Amino acid sequence: MTKQRLPLEGIRVLDMTGSYAGPFCTMFLGDLGAEVVKVEEPEKGDDIRQWGGDHLFKGINPWYLSANRNKKGLSLDIKDPKGHEILESLIKKADVFIVAMTMQALERLNISYEKMNVLNPGLIYCTLTGYGMTGPYRNRPCYDLIAEGVGGIMGITGNNNNPEKVGTPAGDILAAHMACISILSCLYRRTFTGRGDLIDVCLLDSVVSFVTPKLVSYMATGEKFWPDSNQCTPISVYQPVKTKDGYLNLGIGNDRIWARVKKLLALDEVFNGDEYSSNENRRRNRAKLVSGLEKILTTRETKYWFDFLSESGVPCGPIYSLQEVAQDPHIKARGMVFAIEDEQLGAIPQVGTPWKLVGTEEKKHERAPSIGEHDDQVYKEWLGFGPEALSELRRSGVIRCEEDRKNS
Repeated sequence: MTKQRLPLEGIRVLDMTGSYAGPFCTMFLGDLGAEVVKVEEPEKGDDIRQWGGDHLFKGINPWYLSANRNKKGLSLDIKDPKGHEILESLIKKADVFIVAMTMQALERLNISYEKMNVLNPGLIYCTLTGYGMTGPYRNRPCYDLIAEGVGGIMGITGNNNNPEKVGTPAGDILAAHMACISILSCLYRRTFTGRGDLIDVCLLDSVVSFVTPKLVSYMATGEKFWPDSNQCTPISVYQPVKTKDGYLNLGIGNDRIWARVKKLLALDEVFNGDEYSSNENRRRNRAKLVSGLEKILTTRETKYWFDFLSESGVPCGPIYSLQEVAQDPHIKARGMVFAIEDEQLGAIPQVGTPWKLVGTEEKKHERAPSIGEHDDQVYKEWLGFGPEALSELRRSGVIRCEEDRKNS
């Protein structure tokens, strides 16, 4: 079967975001074949470049490398009048423009949707912020941590004594997915209407959406939840249980699975009363049930139970460290960990895309760019700038000078 081309080939994306949510979104668009141009101010660039402390990969923050592959690096001082004029010219050529600024900042920089829509009526203009473009908090600063707190996920995570953040930037990554879905939807509709749209995505909405089951349950019934995710579940056993060498996540989601578990662990005689006959009854007797399960499971190692139970149709699994995630044979087989080979940096570790387009050609991945790495190429291909024009822009500081670019 002849492989199809990548679905977003020919789509131009102008990415003026920083930190993590926006870059993660546009990385996905690049993975799908779009030409993504990462616009950064000429001196320091994206804030995420400065993060990392002692944990750097050959002098570069791994967080930056993890969210910026398959992009072209463009430097531009949009606060300079000439830089602003160039930005408007780029927007005329773009299909998608994504920014991470509040409405106040966009108006101050004179790059609001209303103005850009006049320049390019087919432009899909996506704002990705902390609180969104409407509502009383719209102009307040917000990071992932703040959104996780206001959005409720920290209120149901951890233990009863100390609120805990999710162990990855959940708000950023969720918002990135929401932005990506919205952009793809608008691109599809544009093929029929020719019109773009303003997309308003924020971290807070994305986190609130993430807690949908529990928030709806509270609003519908008044049921309250507390920071103990192992116990706050409508399923009788849906939690880590102890084994000989650690823990096994076990999900007994229905009566069929429960019957399977009882047979496999020879528990028919121990748990044969009415108090274990249904999910609701088992939920009421959860502590006794888990204690009985752990008496059996602590006789063998986690790997034994994972293989034995899961191959027999019981949903279960180990709780991996990130080191174990990177080494798991199934995760490797799914292409979820790989490396980009680069002449300067060698093998750059990456996490793969969580979709597989079976009839589509594979993407040849490129490492995250340095600031302004592709200035010559992009300014020539998009705007027709020649060497003299670029030299003048460098001399005036509108784009990154050659020496700084080589040293970055």
